Amino acid sequence: MKKLLQPKPIAVITSISMFFVLIGGALVTKTESGLGCGRSWPLCDGQLIPSEITFELVVEFGHRLMSGLGIILVLLLSYIAWKDYRDVKETKFLVFLSILFLIIQSLLGAAAVLIEQSSLVKALHFGISLVAFAAVVLLAIIIFDVDRKLHTENVHIPKWLRIHFIGLFIYTLIVVYSGALVRHKYSSLVCPDWPFCYNDAPINSGLGADQWIQMGHRTFAGILFIWVIYVFIQVLRKIDNPFIRKAWTLGTVFILLQVILGAFIIFTTGNVIVGLLHATFISLFFTILSYFLMLGRRSRIAETK
Repeated sequence: MKKLLQPKPIAVITSISMFFVLIGGALVTKTESGLGCGRSWPLCDGQLIPSEITFELVVEFGHRLMSGLGIILVLLLSYIAWKDYRDVKETKFLVFLSILFLIIQSLLGAAAVLIEQSSLVKALHFGISLVAFAAVVLLAIIIFDVDRKLHTENVHIPKWLRIHFIGLFIYTLIVVYSGALVRHKYSSLVCPDWPFCYNDAPINSGLGADQWIQMGHRTFAGILFIWVIYVFIQVLRKIDNPFIRKAWTLGTVFILLQVILGAFIIFTTGNVIVGLLHATFISLFFTILSYFLMLGRRSRIAETK
C-alpha cells in the first residue's frame, strides 16, 4: 500500500490530471459540448452507459470522468501533504485551497448542466479551475523539495516586486475571466481582424455587444502583456538573483506565446488546438505567478523578523 502512495508519483499524476480537467473544460466550451449528455448529471441522458454515442457526449462525459478522478487524486494528495509535509507553512493553506476550489468547480459544472445559467456565471468555471490547478502544482513543488534544489531560501523578493506580483495575480484572473466569457458567449470570431476588430476602421463605435466583449478581452490581455514586459525590464535592471531572472523570463515567454496564439485563433478561424494552447500558456503563466506569490510571502515574513 505504501508503494502505491509514494508522494512524488501521486503529485505528478494529480498535477497532470488537474491540467486535463482545466483544459478539458475549455475543450467542452470550444466544441459546444456542454449539453453533450443532455440535462442529466452525473449520468449521461440518465444512463450509466449511453445508448447513442456522439462527439459532444464523448467530450462532455470524458471531462466529467477526469473531474471525478481529479477529486479523488486531490484528496489523496492533500492527505499525503497534510500528513508528511505540514511543517512547510504553506501546505495547510494549499490543501484547503485545492479541495475547496475543485469542489466549487465541480458544483459549477454540474449546475451548468442541470440549470440554465448566464454566460457571466459560466465564465467563472475556468478561473476557479485555474486556482485549483495552481494550488496542486504548488503542493507538488513542496513535495519535490524544489525550494532546496533551486536554493530559493536565498531568494529575496523586494516589496516593489511583491506589489507587482500581487497586482498581476489579481489582474490575470480578470483577463482569464474575460477570455472565458468570450468562449461562453461564442464571441471568438465576431471580430474578423486582429488586433482591432476591423483593422481598416480601428475606432469603430458601431460594434455589437459580442464584439465589445471580444475587444474588451483583447484590451485586457494587451495591458497584461505590457505590464509583464515592464516588470521583466525592471527585474533585469534591479534584480541580481538568477532564479528570479530565469523564472520571470519564462513567465514572460508564456505571456508572449499566449498573445500570439490569441491572434492565431482569428487567423485560423477558431482552430481548437490553437485555442487550447492559448488557454495552456496563460495557465502556466498563472502558476509561475502563484509560485512567486508564495516566495514573496516568505520574503515579507523574513523582513519582519
